[in-house]
Amino acid sequence: MNLLMAYQKLKILEPTFSNKEAAAVLKVDSNYAAIILRRLAAAATVVRLARGRWAYSQSVDPLLLQNILTYPMMAYISLYSALYYHGMIEQIPSTVFAVSNGKTKLFQTPLGKISIHSITACLFTGYESYGKNSLLVASPEKALFDTLYFMPAKSNIFKKITELEIPENFNFSLFKQWIKKIKNKSRESILKKSLERLSRP
Repeated sequence: MNLLMAYQKLKILEPTFSNKEAAAVLKVDSNYAAIILRRLAAAATVVRLARGRWAYSQSVDPLLLQNILTYPMMAYISLYSALYYHGMIEQIPSTVFAVSNGKTKLFQTPLGKISIHSITACLFTGYESYGKNSLLVASPEKALFDTLYFMPAKSNIFKKITELEIPENFNFSLFKQWIKKIKNKSRESILKKSLERLSRP
C-alpha cells in the first residue's frame, strides 16, 4: 500500500490510535498494519508512543497521553504537573506527571516523558475535567495531597516542594477525608507532618 495513501486514511483516527484500529481503517491484517506504521514512523509522519499505540502527528499535546498509555486503566494529571497547571509552582516540569489506578510506569515517547504513579483505588479521586479535550487534572488540593503522599517513595522524585504558592481559596479541610483512607501508618504520619507545616499561617 502507498504510504501517502495510508497516511491520509489514518487521519480519521487522529490524534492517537492502536494497531488494531489502523488495520481496520486500512483494511489489512494487524501484522501488515504494523509494518506500514513503522514505515510511516521512519518517515516522521506518525509517532510511536508505546507498544501498539501511535500518534498521528507530533502536534499531540503530551498532557493528553496519560489515559492513552494506561488504557484500559485511568489516569489524571497530578503532582508537579497539576501544581504548575494551577499556578502553585513556577518551574515548568520537564516530565508530565500523572496518577493512575493502574501500574506505576515511565513512558519515554517522542512527544515527551510521561511518569505514571499508581495510587490505591480509594484515593483515585479529586480530579476534574478541563477544556474541550476533557483533560483530567487533579484539583489544587488533590495535586498537593498526591505530591505529599508520594514523598516517602524510594525514587525521591517528590522529596521536596520549593516555592509553593497556596491559592487564597485553597481548602485544607479536604485532606481529612483522603488521609482517613491511607492504610500505611508511616506514610500517613509523614503526610500529616508535611501538611501541618504547609497549613501554618
